[in-house]
Formats: sequence, C-alpha cells, structure tokens
Amino acid sequence: MALLTTGLIKNAKVSGVRPSSTLLARISNAGTVNVTIRISGFYWVGITKKEYVLDLLTLAPGEVANSNYYAQFDVFEFHFITNTDAVEISAWGKDAAGDRTVVYNILPLELLPTGMEGIAGALGMTIPSAHNQIYVLNSSSNNISVIDGKTNTLIGNVIVGSGPFGLGVNPITNRIYVANFGSNNVSVIDGNSNTVITTITVGVYPVGVGVNPTTNRIYVTNWGGHNVSVIDGFTHVVIATIPVGVSPEGVNVNPSTNRIYITKYGRNNVSVIDGSTNTIIATVGILP
Repeated sequence: MALLTTGLIKNAKVSGVRPSSTLLARISNAGTVNVTIRISGFYWVGITKKEYVLDLLTLAPGEVANSNYYAQFDVFEFHFITNTDAVEISAWGKDAAGDRTVVYNILPLELLPTGMEGIAGALGMTIPSAHNQIYVLNSSSNNISVIDGKTNTLIGNVIVGSGPFGLGVNPITNRIYVANFGSNNVSVIDGNSNTVITTITVGVYPVGVGVNPTTNRIYVTNWGGHNVSVIDGFTHVVIATIPVGVSPEGVNVNPSTNRIYITKYGRNNVSVIDGSTNTIIATVGILP
C-alpha cells in the first residue's frame, strides 16, 4: 500500500499566466500483477479544501497511463493511493499550449499530513470505543494504532488488511470494523484483546463503515462496486448487498430510526436505506 501526494502546489498567475493549466500524471505498473490507483485532486479557497477530481485506474503489469487534470487554481494538490508499492508516479505542470513547464515532487503522504474531508472513516481519522480506546488508521502501514484514552499512551498496533481506509466501532459489543480498500475486505477487531478475530470479504474498494449498535449491523460502502455491504455483527456474514449508485463513500446510521444514509462522490443526493428491509426507501437531493 502506498499513499503519495504532490503536497500543496502554488499556481498563482504571474503576469496574467498560471505556471500550470493542467497537471499531467504519468503512472506505471512495475509489478507482476494488476494494480489499482485512486487519484484525488483538491483545490484550496482560503483555508477550505475542496475535492474536484476522483479517478480510479487499474493497470496491468508493465502498463503506463498518462492522465491530464484541470489545474487552473491558485493552490491545488493531488493524492495517489495504490494497493501496492510497485507503482511509479511522476507529475508535471503543463501550460495552455500543452508544453511541460514544471516538475512536481511526489512524496509519501505521511510527510505532508492532510485530511481527506467528506469521507466517513477517512484516512487518519480517530474513533474512540466504549473502553476509552482510540483507533487510528495507518493506511500505508496496513495497521491501526490503539491509544489508551485515560493515559494518552500507545497500547500497540493491530495488523489489518491492505490499505485500511474506513473504521467503525460498536460500543456495545466492543468490536471494531476496518474497511481495507486494497484487499476488498473488513477486519473485525476484538476491542478487549486488540486482535483480529475474523476477516469478511465485501465489495470492490470499501471506503466507509457505519455501525448500528442496536441491531448489530455494519454497513460498508464499496466505492468501486457502487453498493453497500450489510454485515451481521453476530455471525460476521454479509447478509445483503444494496446497489446505491456510483461511488458511494460516506455512511451514517441513525440507530433510533434504523435508517442508513449514504453519500456518493459527484452525486448531489443521499440514499436512505431502511435497515429493517435493506432497501432504499428514498433519494434526497441536496445542493452541490
């Protein structure tokens, strides 16, 4: 698993011309198996960061892809998330004529920590449990860190799947659920022993996790599968797969009404799921 970034790129106009009109990302697979790369582009307005690019590439061994992205912002940045380290990424800025003008560095994301807003269970987020333990996703290391909330000390790390991306906690059962983007599964952790007790196969590229502690159901958004996996927390079995539309990411649960709310990248609506029937009962339009 690799998480790479360009860092913040300053692209203000000089004499009315920006250094870069577009960003060219050249990505090659130097490995022996297919690899998947998730590309996110952000621009900044003041202190507000907004995502405007979300792309997914799958490359065969030896394959090279050249992707061009709009970059006419004062400040922007790109993140690259892959399910292997056998990927080589280069990035350049190009002017309006299409000529390369700037070479951009590609660095590990940990060297330039930035949040990924808008995704439930995003990279780097922390979630406390009923036992006052805090769980931190370490996607590039394929583990999570466990912190004692009473003493503010590190208890240890728990190895999970490839590219842990989303995390949810059931405070009643003290189970922690980690969505592994790179391995298409969910690691279930016993919060008493901080060990993985089982691994559940879900859909393609899971990113978000929502938990209903009342029904002990877990909801996982599968970004690449365009659906939501429903897990029975008692049996650790996927009991339903609900199509919700393109690129579902965020998930939130109202345990009182047993309603689950799903947001999707690039879609100005929210899917509402009835947890009793595992069906979509409404699609609510929102402002972009």
